[in-house]
Amino acid sequence: MSKSNKHKERGKQRNTAEKLPLKGILFMVIVIVIFGSALYLVMSKSASLDPVDKDAIKMTITMAGFEPNVIRAKAGQPVTINLINPDNSHHTDGGGVHNFILESAGLSRVNITVQPESQDVFTFTPTLPGEYHWYCDSCCGGRENPSMHGTLIVA
Repeated sequence: MSKSNKHKERGKQRNTAEKLPLKGILFMVIVIVIFGSALYLVMSKSASLDPVDKDAIKMTITMAGFEPNVIRAKAGQPVTINLINPDNSHHTDGGGVHNFILESAGLSRVNITVQPESQDVFTFTPTLPGEYHWYCDSCCGGRENPSMHGTLIVA
C-alpha cells in the first residue's frame, strides 16, 4: 500500500471516529426533545382541568385516591361536588375511568362515573347526621383499595 493510500485510510478512520460522537449527541438531543414534549403535553392537559363550577367542592380523583378525602356537611343542605379526573385513558387498570359511589342510610344513592381527562358536577342532600363513606370501584383494586375511599361527615 502506498503512502498516499495509507494517509487516506487514516483520514477516513478519523472522520468516522469524529462522526460517532456527533451521532450520539444528536440521538440524545432527539430523546430529550421527545420526552420534553411528552412532559409538556401531560402537564398542560392536567393544568387545563380547572373546575367548571367554582362554587362546588373541588375534588380530584386519580390512581392515588380522592383529594380531599374528607368532606363536612350539614343535614338537609345540598352538597355540590366538582369531581375532576385528570388521569388519561392509557392506564392499564380501568382505562383511566373513576367513579364516586356513596351508598349509606340517610342519603340518596350517589353513583357518578367520570371519564379520563374530564369532570362532572353533581349535587346530593344528606338527610341524617352521621359518618358516611364513598369509594371508587372502577379501577385500582376498587372498593378494596384503602386509598380509593373518602368520608362524608354530616352534622
